[in-house]
Amino acid sequence: MTPSSVYITGIGSYSPGNPVPFECIEDVLGRLEGVPKKLEKRLERLRSVLREMLGIEYSYYAYDPQTGTFTDTNVSMCEKAARKALDQAHLAARDVELIVYAGILYDVMCPPSSVLVQEALGIPYCAELSIHSNCTAIYKALQVAADLLAGGRYRNALIVTSQMSSAFLRAEYFNPKMVSLEQVILRWFLSDGAGAWVLSRHPGPHVSLRVTETYLESVGLGIQPSMRMMAGALHANLVEVYEKGLHHLEQDIKMVSELAPKLFKQGFDTMREKTGLNMKDVTCFFANIPTKHMMDLLVNGLRRDFQLPDLPFYTKMATRGYPGAPAIVIALDEYLQEKPVLSGDRLVSFVTESSKWMHAGFILDAC
Repeated sequence: MTPSSVYITGIGSYSPGNPVPFECIEDVLGRLEGVPKKLEKRLERLRSVLREMLGIEYSYYAYDPQTGTFTDTNVSMCEKAARKALDQAHLAARDVELIVYAGILYDVMCPPSSVLVQEALGIPYCAELSIHSNCTAIYKALQVAADLLAGGRYRNALIVTSQMSSAFLRAEYFNPKMVSLEQVILRWFLSDGAGAWVLSRHPGPHVSLRVTETYLESVGLGIQPSMRMMAGALHANLVEVYEKGLHHLEQDIKMVSELAPKLFKQGFDTMREKTGLNMKDVTCFFANIPTKHMMDLLVNGLRRDFQLPDLPFYTKMATRGYPGAPAIVIALDEYLQEKPVLSGDRLVSFVTESSKWMHAGFILDAC
């Protein structure tokens, strides 16, 4: 059987609540009290430079600091993004044949988020999958769903992704005696959000982006995880988890700074080699990178390496914060609203996930 073409025919994104200015982030998440004095002194010095280093102007959170309650869940954010994508694709929710949920944080451990999204959308019957990963999750979902449609198993698919960073960034979540600088810095650039793509074997009425290539690789053999949260089956004593701070999300910023540029370049070179991508054909590159400092480093490197000083880049990090996997869907959604996409335009994205050093990318061609 000859594989069918697969198209993104609907895109929806959702950012909860009102935009929170960078200087007001601690007003929402709360100011950490009781941290070691040495750490507090370092934080006071950092607060004045973090905005420029991170490049964040606004963030969004599904959390109300006045009531101390969440205003959305991962599932409700997915539902809102999915309904936008389905409307754009002119597809009724009940006609969805496959749901793929992609993300790192779930509302509950069981049942899986995929079936909870199915319930929220009122879909009586469909196949479903859940993919557990961080930045690369949505790329993995795209490859899996596109391959299943191309092979003829399903006619359409709904990919949903979400992240509620605020759940583990609120001040009351932390054990202040066990917190580290790397864990605290994450509070200033991680945010909440969701995204959805509708995939079909036929072009869409409003959006038709052919999924020309997808790319995945894992290259972290022998390299320690650079982003992790150790609470889980191996550490299930909740009292011990809190006392040791094992529930804190942490990123080894020094290791990421050293490894990310090198591994990003190696990974993107491999993707280009395997897909035959010519950078001169790229209409826009979607930079899925969480900080301005790292983005500038990698963007300037690509422009220099390919002698394309005007290579267009696009990201919504400055006005959305970084919501992990949904970031690329939010960016693509906003890009299509801001710029006319012409037949033949080529949209490319590539990302490096530092949790255990995975790469992912895609090539979309406008029809």
